[in-house]
Amino acid sequence: MEKPADSKQMLFDGEDGYDAVVVGSGYGGSVSACRLSMAGVKVCLVEKGRKWESKDFPTDSFKIMSAMRTESQNLGISFGPKDALFQVFEQNDSLAAVACGLGGGSLVNAGVMLPTPVRTRRNSKWPNEWEWDWDSCEASAATMMRIQSVPIQFPIAKIMREIDVGEVEEMVQDLMKLSMNFDIEESPSGLLKHQNLDICISCGNCLAGCPYNAKNSTDKNYLASAIQEYSL
Repeated sequence: MEKPADSKQMLFDGEDGYDAVVVGSGYGGSVSACRLSMAGVKVCLVEKGRKWESKDFPTDSFKIMSAMRTESQNLGISFGPKDALFQVFEQNDSLAAVACGLGGGSLVNAGVMLPTPVRTRRNSKWPNEWEWDWDSCEASAATMMRIQSVPIQFPIAKIMREIDVGEVEEMVQDLMKLSMNFDIEESPSGLLKHQNLDICISCGNCLAGCPYNAKNSTDKNYLASAIQEYSL
C-alpha cells in the first residue's frame, strides 16, 4: 500500500497520481480496492483508522470502553481517542456506530455468511445482468473469506436457543458459515501466505475483534491480496 509522507503532497495527475481513490477499508472498500488493483488500476486507499493486531483488541468491558469514541454534534462534545476501534456519532435524530481500523466493520463482527435467498435474488429491482454472475460472485467471496461451517457452540448458544424464531432459526443454523478458522476444512488452493490463521477457541469475542487471530477480516485477504499482488 502506497502511503505518501505527507497526504497534502498527493498528486492526482500524471505518473505521480492515482487512477482511483477508495475511501474506507471495510467490506465495500476492500473489495473495490482489490478488484480495481486486479484490473491494473493504481489505487489509493484512504482509511481513518489504524492497523489492528490480534493482541490489540479489547477482551473485557473496561478495555472496550477505552477503545470507544463518541461524538455528538447535538451537544457539541466528543470524547475518546480519535483512532478508537468503536466510534459512535450523533447528529440531529441519527445515531451511527462504526468500526475504525484497517478492515472496517469486518474487524468487529463474526463474519456471518449466508447465501442470498432465491426470493431476494428474484426481486425485480436488481439489474437482470446480476443474476448471471450471482453464484460465481458468492463463490469468489466465500473462497476469499475462507468461510467455514461452525463445528462448536459459542458461549451465547444457550441464549440464542431461548429465542423462538422457529423455521428461520433452523434455516440459519443449517446454512450459516463464518469467516473464522476452525481448522476443520482444508484451505482452498491459491490462498496467499498471509491467510495463515490460528484456530478459533469459541471465546465469543468476535464483536470486539478477535484476540486469537482466527478471524479472516478483510485486511487479511482482499487488502493483503491487493498489496501483495497488485498495485494498491
